[in-house]
Formats: sequence, C-alpha cells, structure tokens
Amino acid sequence: MKSTAILAIAIVFFATTTSAGDVVPAPLENIHRIVFLGDSITQAGDYVVDFECYLIAHGIHAEVINLGLGSETATDLTEVENADHKQKYGFGRPFVGERLDRALRATKPDLLIACYGMNDGGSLPTDDTGTKRYAAAITHLRDAALKAGAKCVVLCTPPVQDAKGNKAMAFHDTNLTRYSDWLLSKRADGWDVVDFHGAMRKALADRRAKDPHFQFAGDGVHPGREGHWLIAGCIIHDFLGGKLDGINSAEHLFKSHGAEIRSLVHKRMSILFAAWMTKIGHKRPGVPGYPGVTTGMSIEEANAEAKKIGKQIAALIEK
Repeated sequence: MKSTAILAIAIVFFATTTSAGDVVPAPLENIHRIVFLGDSITQAGDYVVDFECYLIAHGIHAEVINLGLGSETATDLTEVENADHKQKYGFGRPFVGERLDRALRATKPDLLIACYGMNDGGSLPTDDTGTKRYAAAITHLRDAALKAGAKCVVLCTPPVQDAKGNKAMAFHDTNLTRYSDWLLSKRADGWDVVDFHGAMRKALADRRAKDPHFQFAGDGVHPGREGHWLIAGCIIHDFLGGKLDGINSAEHLFKSHGAEIRSLVHKRMSILFAAWMTKIGHKRPGVPGYPGVTTGMSIEEANAEAKKIGKQIAALIEK
C-alpha cells in the first residue's frame, strides 16, 4: 500500500469489536504485547506514544513496550566503520544483534515493530555491499523474532536524512533510499513493511514548495513532534489500514483531555522503558541497562505503576 503524507485513508480488513464499540484491525487480532525496536528516533518515543494513543482512542487494548536505543545499528559494524563515532562520542555504536535474543526472550512480543537504517546509512559503504549487509541484518532480526514466537514482524523504512544541500552528507540519504527500496521489495515476499522514508520525502517536497526552509529534523536526523506524528500515521495507515480524518496530532484523537492523556501515555512508556532496558542490558552508555547507569524499577514495580497510570487514562477518557 502506497504511503502518503495525507493519512485520511479508508479503514479496511477490520474484525473483532472492542468494548468501546470500535473494531480491532485484523493485524491486531490476538496481539497482546507490541514491542518497538530501533535507534534514537525510536528511543525518543514520540511516534510510539502517538501510535499507542491511537490504540487507546479506538478502545484497542495492547501493551506497548519501547526498546529503542540511541546510536544503535541493525548491522554489526567493523572497527574501522565504528571509529568515527567512537572518536566523537567516546563509545562505538551498539549493534542490535548484541541484545536481540535477550530482548525477545524477556518481552515475548506478539508483534514486533522495528525501524533501523539511519545509523547504518551513515556508517556502511555506499555501494551494494553495504545494502547487502543491511539486508542480511534485517532478515536476521525478522527471522529471530518469528522464531522466538512473534506472530507478526513489521519492518519500517528509515526516515529521510535531510542534508539540506550539504553534498558531503548526500551519501547518507542515498544509502537510506537503497535500504528503503530493498525493504519495499520484500512486500512481494509477504513481509509487512511500513514506508516512513517515502512518506517523509513526499511531505518534505510538499512543504518546501510553500516554505523552502521547512524541516522535519533540525539536525537532519531526529524529527520533532510533527515528524513523529507523520511516522506514527504511516504505521496506522500502512499496517492497520487506519483512518485519521485530518487529525494532526495525538492529542486530537481524544474528545477532551488529549494533552493530559498523551502525557500519561508518555510517562508510562518511560517507566516501562527504563525497567525493561535495565532487565535486558545493552552496550550504550547513558541509558538504563548500561553498567553504572541509574537503573529503572523492577518489571513488577513498573507494571504496577503502569496499571495505576492506565486507570488515570481511563478516567480522563470517561470524563
């Protein structure tokens, strides 16, 4: 299904009715736990929160866990490929393969949604060898998740690297376009693929036709809230066949108290993120789960807090 920045698309393939009177999209039938994997864009979490708000607004009950990790790649980089990042930041990029099996065993997702490529694109060769390595890494991720019991794996094309005319950085987005083209080709093999890259590129072109200075990401990489909403909309559109009817933010999914509800969803996500990352562990400094970093709650404590927040959200929706 083709992505666009205009996400008012007819809902298709719905089945089970929820307690709120809405219908559960067929891709979410029997889905109880949704886990997100990705790099810093996913760790930032705004699109994950927005996606969860969509579920809540439609009476769809599923636990959402964000396990995004800043600086992470899908591909195992060589020492040479990782040297620049290590020199700039004092640590090499972590690779998802290092924690993937632990994350899958611990969380046991019914649905895994993963977005990688931004960090791979700035590190891997700019020819077909780089694309093949990225493809092998993503294929391994998908296979591992399905083997671990995931009912479905959704893979997302990486967002645009907006070089804003910087020719020295043009290679980065060229790589991301290669990766996106490969991922989209896998739809023919039955893969579930959501196209962030194409939707963002079209939206950039449309917006810059009116305002040449428009940006989704001030640094060329990390989108702000508007970009994250577009990304969330791509999942809702491409994967769920969802309908947003011109709604331009998660807050407006709700009849009232939208800002309060979204804030609570974000708070809950952050608590669960710290707890699960602490349990799983990883090799990225500065994030719970890395040795010496302040730990999150236990899973049991985090779940108890999440339950309390869920009651607060439900009370606001009922007002």
